[in-house]
Parts: sequence; C-alpha cells; structure tokens
Amino acid sequence: MDSFHLFLIFLVLFIAMLISISLLTSRNQKSVTDFWLAGRELGAGIIGLSTAASWINASALLLATGLFLLIGIGSIWVWVFPNIAALIIIAAISGRIKNIPALTQPELMEIRYDPLIRAPVAVAVTIMMILFSVTDFIGFKLVLGTFYGIEPLYAILIMAVSVAFYVSVGGFRAVVWADLPKYALLAVLAVFVAAMALMLPIQKGLSITATAIALGPEWWNPFVMGGVLGALVFQLALLPGWVAEQDPWQKIWAARDEKSAKRGLILGAALMALIYLCCFLTAIGLSALYPMPTSEVEAEMLYPTFISANVSPLVLALLTLGFLAACMSCTSTFATSGASCVSRDLIQRHIKPGATMKEMLSINRVLVVVMIATSAFIALKMESILDAVIIATVIGTTSYFFPIIGGLYWKRATKWGALAALIVGGGTQILLISYEIFWLHQSLETISPLLTEHGVLVGLSLSAIFFIGVSLATPPTERVRLAPFFHDVAKEVFRGQSLEVNKDSSLYLEVMGSINQKVSGDRAHLNLSIDLRPVPADGAHIPVEFEWNGYVKRLKASHPRWYTPTGSHIVYRLSQADMSASIKMVRGDLLQIWLSAEPRLDQIDRQMDELYLSYEEIGDCVIEFGLRASPTKS
Repeated sequence: MDSFHLFLIFLVLFIAMLISISLLTSRNQKSVTDFWLAGRELGAGIIGLSTAASWINASALLLATGLFLLIGIGSIWVWVFPNIAALIIIAAISGRIKNIPALTQPELMEIRYDPLIRAPVAVAVTIMMILFSVTDFIGFKLVLGTFYGIEPLYAILIMAVSVAFYVSVGGFRAVVWADLPKYALLAVLAVFVAAMALMLPIQKGLSITATAIALGPEWWNPFVMGGVLGALVFQLALLPGWVAEQDPWQKIWAARDEKSAKRGLILGAALMALIYLCCFLTAIGLSALYPMPTSEVEAEMLYPTFISANVSPLVLALLTLGFLAACMSCTSTFATSGASCVSRDLIQRHIKPGATMKEMLSINRVLVVVMIATSAFIALKMESILDAVIIATVIGTTSYFFPIIGGLYWKRATKWGALAALIVGGGTQILLISYEIFWLHQSLETISPLLTEHGVLVGLSLSAIFFIGVSLATPPTERVRLAPFFHDVAKEVFRGQSLEVNKDSSLYLEVMGSINQKVSGDRAHLNLSIDLRPVPADGAHIPVEFEWNGYVKRLKASHPRWYTPTGSHIVYRLSQADMSASIKMVRGDLLQIWLSAEPRLDQIDRQMDELYLSYEEIGDCVIEFGLRASPTKS
C-alpha cells in the first residue's frame, strides 16, 4: 500500500477519534461558558499542552526551520523568542486577567471602559484570528502538495471539514482535549525529523560539528539582523501583538483558578521551546545535506522536501498526520477565539441580547463553521506563511495592545483614549499595509528603516500617543468600572455592604437545597436554576411571553446592586471587587433564569447567602410580569 492511502487510513482513524472526543464533551454543554471556556474548569497540565499545540503548527515548523537556515541563530528574534516570551508575559499578568469573568477580550474592555469600545475590538480580534488560522491552512497545503502532489483545494477541504465538525459539536472543551494527542504527534514529528537530520550527514561521512562551524560566524551571530537595536525593533513589532492575542487569554478564563492558568502557560512556553530546539537542530543537519536556500519560501519547503526524500511510506504517512494534527490544533483554537467575539460581542451583545442558551449554542456552532470557511478561502489565495502571521500580528499590536494592557494597569485610561488608540493605531497600520501591497508593490523598508515590518513602529507610536494624550484630556472612568481592576478603588466603592439573610425560613432552605455546588481548584462553582411559571388567573394558567430586556431594566430599577457592564444578556449583582465571585444572571430557556457564581473557597457560605437574596429580588420582580419564580437544581 502506498503512503497516500496509508495516510488516508490514519486520517480516518484520527478524525474518528476527534469526533468521539467532540461527542463526549458536547454532553457538558449547557451554556455559552461551557461552549467557549469549557466551564472554566481546566487544570495546568491540559492548559500547557493545549497552549503549546495551538501556538505551534505545521507552518511554525516550516517557518522556524527555514528562518534558521536562511538567517541563522539571529532569526530567534523574528519568531522563536517572541512566541516563548509572549506566553511568559501573559502568565505574569494572568492573575489580573482571571479575576475578570469575561469570555472575550472585547467583553473585558467593555467592563473596563464603555460599550463604545467593544464592537471595534471584536472586529480587530476576529480579523487577527482569521489571519492566524490562514497560516495553518497554508502550511498544510504546502505539506500535502510536497508529499503527495495534492491540489491546494483538496488539502484545505480535508482540514476545513474535519475541524469544522469536531469544533462546532464539542466546543472549546473538545479543542483542548483534542490538543493532547495533537501535541504528542507534533513532538514526535519534530524530534524524529531532528534526529534524522543529524544522523543522515553522519552516515554519509559528514561531521555535524564541522558543518556547524562551517556555517560561519555570521550564522551564529544572534544580532546579525541590525544588532541589538534590530532585535529590539522586532520585539516591539511582534511581542505586543502576541501578548494581546486573545486565544491564550481564553485559556486563562477557562482555567479553574489563577494558579492553574499561570503554571499552564509557563508549561506551554517550555513545551514550545522543546519543539523550536528540534527545529534549530534540524536546520544544522539540513545545512550539511542541501545548498543554502536563497528565499523564505525555498527555506520553508526544505523541511517537507527532506522528509519526503528520506522516509518510508509508512513513516511518511504518520508524519503527514503529525503535520495535520498541528495545523488542526491551531486552526481550532483560532476559530473558537474569533467566533466567540462575533457571537458574544456582536450578536449576543447587540442583536439578540435576550436569546436563550439553546439559541446561542446553535449560533455558536454556525459561526465556528463560518470562521473556518473564511480562513480556508483566504488560504487558497496566499502562499507566504510569514506574511500572514506578521500582518495579523501588527494589526493587533497597533490597534488594541495599549487599550487592553493599559486598562489593566492604568486607572486614568478612558474610553476615549482607548477608542482613539484603536482607530488611529489600527487604521494607520491597515493603510500602511494596503499601500505596501496594492500601490508600492514592495516592502516599506525600502523607503525607510523606520517602516520595518509594515511600518508597525509608526502605528504603535501613534497608538500610544493617542491613548495617553486623549485619556488625560478626557474625564476619568466611573469608579464602578475601575473597581474590579483596582483593589483600592474597590474598597471605596463596596465599603459597608453587608448581607442580611433569614436562614430560618423554609424558602431559604429550599433555595439552599437547589444550589448545585462543585469545587474546582481554589474556587467553587455555584449554580441555581429558576423556573418561571405563569401566575394562575381565575383558576387557569395563561401563556406569558417573558420580555428579557424589560425585565432586566425593572430589576435594576428596583434593586440598584444589579449591574449590566456588558449589556443586558448578563447581569451582575455587584457587591464586591471580585467579579468572578459575584452573582451572575443569564437567560436559560424561554421561561428560565440561571444564576451562578465562582467564589473562592472561603467565600462559599457568603455567596450562597447572596444567591438566596438574588432569588428573592428576582422573585419580587418577575411577579410584575405575571410570573412566579421557583428554584430548581441545575
């Protein structure tokens, strides 16, 4: 049996495994939090493996090895170092990120600033995730084209259909669990190729040590690309965009606690470093076997060319599966990350705020398929992996890096400063890229060194200037929006708030018995479902249409602690700085309300009491809509 047919057999078995994972994980999907964040229950190990798998794809193997061949060790500043450093930086700030119970970065920014900022950031994140996903499709079509001569269209269809099915069914939980075997296949691929690349020259009587020395001092010079200043420029161009990239933030929100998030991201960085070490060793071995490439695409293609010329049909089929696994891992992560913005930040926020959970889950699945289809179509029109990555990164860098990171650490940041940074920085970057591609037809670097990497330093500088300047020139953000981000403000805002609960009442005991409690890490997950039933009129039940937006307005007017920082689809009973611990209310079914909270373990009793008070306030309000509240165990 030839290698291609062996690959097809392995592919069918692999996809069957992914489908099984997606069907198993779909059983736990009751809410959008389950679909997009796996119920916020992930541990450090699975976060680390999933992060590494989703940040290293087939394109990364080709690109990293090709850059080492083409440039030398100095290429670490272009790709390897920013990837690893970004994860470590995100791990360092993960505590602040985790304390905000958002599902997406745009939602976090609305909590911090204002509804005005959310939709533009959602669009920017979605574009960035689509372009990142494009690189996975490009990498896989290059691999299948080199190994088996398969047309790009068919290679992309194989991957798009596979990913679309298992992600749309299983959601984010399927993505992260499927990443475990995917990282294993990726690691085996990288280690095997590195070992083979080092052994073959030795078998041909070539010395690896002599080959390494023969590469010359320039190849071994870490600052060959413009010295220390050149390395710094690359970090300024790439690191902010990757630190602000949404998908690792999504894993922080999906973690069961802050410790798991931080440890998971650091583990992911270490696992990535292992793969890139293999790429470095592979490049040294390939330099002994082939003439030095003269272009980026030629350097990238040397990796699959070497494999196809030196392995048996069975091994080639297995390695091809490894490439597919790597590509699928990244694409699935980017698809869920981008689609979550469209679903949560555009549709649920602005178009269907009163949608039921069942409706939103259906919308989520459709959007995942649309995201994957869009990325696949673009990949048919592009060839360069590096171009797609850099363009996506610099757009993110210049548009929302300062607003999102500044919002976490600078109290004086305002919505107008954030919006100005987004429009001016991102708009400048898009104009520079458009000018370079459609009018100049060559790199902007030919005009001036300041325009390195599509002129990102210009866009980034303008973003920073407008963010700081406009923020200082406009009124400060209201204190209640600052409270979840800054402890000293929270102490002032929530001072003197206490709970008064009659624990002897039969209703209190009924509500307590209906609360579903589960401990995950250093937090508990408390859930309470409330069924709404029409109040009998003249001895008969009458049908009632529950108008969600009107109900939310009435609840907020009657009980001022209820707060909607991100729209009416999610309502917080904001009584403390820790928003994750605060009571959250969302719509369940047509006549159902869901309450939840994620308090730390020492807060469980208090938050159970607050769930009871929330139930009482909801019951008082829904009676005005001809409904009666009844607690049920979720």
